Amino acid sequence: MVRLVPPVMGRRVFSAALAGLAAGPARAEEGWPQRPLRVVIPWPPGGQVDRYGRPLVDAMSRVLGQPVVIENKGGAGGLIGAEQVSRARPDGYTLLLANNTAVVGSVANNPANARFDTLKDLVPIGIVQESAGLFVAHRSLGVKDFQGFIEAARQSPQPLPFASSGAGAAASMAAEAIRRQYGLQFLEVVYQGGGPRMAAVLSGEVKFTMFDINLVREHLQTGALTPLIGTGPTRFEELPNVLSFGDISLTEFDFRNWQGLFAPAGVAPSVLTRLREALAEAVQPPDFGRVAQDGGNAIFQIGEEAEARIVQGFRDIRALQSRG
Repeated sequence: MVRLVPPVMGRRVFSAALAGLAAGPARAEEGWPQRPLRVVIPWPPGGQVDRYGRPLVDAMSRVLGQPVVIENKGGAGGLIGAEQVSRARPDGYTLLLANNTAVVGSVANNPANARFDTLKDLVPIGIVQESAGLFVAHRSLGVKDFQGFIEAARQSPQPLPFASSGAGAAASMAAEAIRRQYGLQFLEVVYQGGGPRMAAVLSGEVKFTMFDINLVREHLQTGALTPLIGTGPTRFEELPNVLSFGDISLTEFDFRNWQGLFAPAGVAPSVLTRLREALAEAVQPPDFGRVAQDGGNAIFQIGEEAEARIVQGFRDIRALQSRG
């Protein structure tokens, strides 16, 4: 079990979140929802968002008493699916389940292709999971740890290829931080989602990438992949000998992944409150909570807290970009 911070929300924190909902706008009309909901995941099937999203959507369906259908709509680093939801009718029936890459990283790094403003066109229902990433290398690189990786990168006649989901993705930003810290050269190879990225690193098409630990645990056990370094401030409990970003003083920025549920801006306050109530119930164990904790930490951030995290993500990216 990976525990970056206590993995289940404390009763005090969760109770405070529910109290905030109770003090909010009036509940939605008794008849809402009257038909199935659609949740767009802006990545192909098989990736990190998909892994966390499916148990969450199943739980929300039970809470709301209506089917909740997932639609995977990948492309452009998550921008295509996110834009579709941002332009949807704000009635609460079309939602976005996305990570920070889709709604922060890709928007900040591809402004010409981002035809929506995260802070103006989407409203966070809640951020529900966070996790540090783990950099892993294909066994053909022949390294045993992070120091060996650094030496291999320095000695390579060509930049080491690594897989990411595009500029602004957590893997891309964290790899850039390593590159600058050690004066290395990497070749970023962009894939549309976690499934293709996993296939690329397992085949040796690229030499390294970053994933949540629960997605690579099996491949670490078989020796197909080698753990290099975690992007959190502390080491993974199950990998005590693997360095963290804290060990190499890369703690200025938050490189953790997070997953959140969003609605189009303009959704009625009563519907937003109902969605947050349903989400608050859905994230509790045993369903979503068990999956979320296996890769990091189940959380529940709404309103100003969620918006502040999104704003900070944009600030971190701008700060990294300004360093050239």
